[in-house]
Amino acid sequence: MLIRAALPSDAIEIARLTAELGYAATPHEIAGRLSRVTDRSKQVVYVALVDERIAGWVQAQASEVLESGFRVEIVGLIVSGDFRRRGVGRRLVEAAEQWAIEHGTPALVVRSNAQRVESHRFYPALGFTTTKTQNVYRKPLPPPRPPS
Repeated sequence: MLIRAALPSDAIEIARLTAELGYAATPHEIAGRLSRVTDRSKQVVYVALVDERIAGWVQAQASEVLESGFRVEIVGLIVSGDFRRRGVGRRLVEAAEQWAIEHGTPALVVRSNAQRVESHRFYPALGFTTTKTQNVYRKPLPPPRPPS
């Protein structure tokens, strides 16, 4: 297994994996997002290659939060159903953790959808503890207005 930084050419496989978890996005949309994310020093995306196939990916971002301080958060982790229970997720989390340590963060945070039952066993097995339960709210916004 090889863990490496995601490349623009990985967009097709990242889109496939993302759809597998229920988040539909075209390869073109993923390529655009990937280019914006990898252009920032406070975010990273890694992919796991198994038998030359992308088996999963992780995205982490560093942020300074007023009430809780500096931290790195895993904002996305997907492992293909074909590769689960083979250590792919663990290795991706370890890569994100190493990146967090290199950035001097005292904590690595991850949120998990209540419906993702497997995650609620996976993360504690890696040393994470539950610190709170919350609801997530979303409000669609209109596109920006063109300059007058």
